[in-house]
Amino acid sequence: MAGHELIDRELAILARRLPPMVVEELADGLDETYHSALARYRDPEAAARAALAEFGDADIISAAFVAAAPGRGTARFLMAAGPVVGACWATVLMNASPAVGEVPFPARLTAGLLLGGVILALLTAVRTRHRYRAARRGALAGATGLAVLDLAMLSLAWPVDALAGVPSWLMACAAAASLTRILVVVRAMPDLLNVR
Repeated sequence: MAGHELIDRELAILARRLPPMVVEELADGLDETYHSALARYRDPEAAARAALAEFGDADIISAAFVAAAPGRGTARFLMAAGPVVGACWATVLMNASPAVGEVPFPARLTAGLLLGGVILALLTAVRTRHRYRAARRGALAGATGLAVLDLAMLSLAWPVDALAGVPSWLMACAAAASLTRILVVVRAMPDLLNVR
């Protein structure tokens, strides 16, 4: 830690909110700033306050890192695209033969629960202000859930004979919307998984 209780307290807060590598880097920067201020002020309390004033408090720092968290932009896109993709598939299903309406209740319940979980996860990613890990995990869970839903729709919809009456352009729009969303998720995965 940096050597003063004010700085140590802020770093402890940041350690609960941000990844360890980020906190280590911030601790190094705060330590350097603290020692520089200590040489100027010759008062540990004043030096600690000056270092913290230069860096910002834990809320400001964590909010800046969370705003730039991997997947946050992806989560926003997926939230915005969700109603469009859903409307495409709803239109396909409304134009399908009545046999499609005979989807078993457990399958509908599972899809509804998964969709509800996806929405909550994406909302967590988009709305959290100070919890970096929560933002990243929410984006990862939401993106993965949507990819599963899209793959399920694509794999179940194409071979169903009941969709034979659906205009091909409607099916193409729904498939293109799902494939676009899947592509966005696949491209975001390295950042969400922290592979890069």
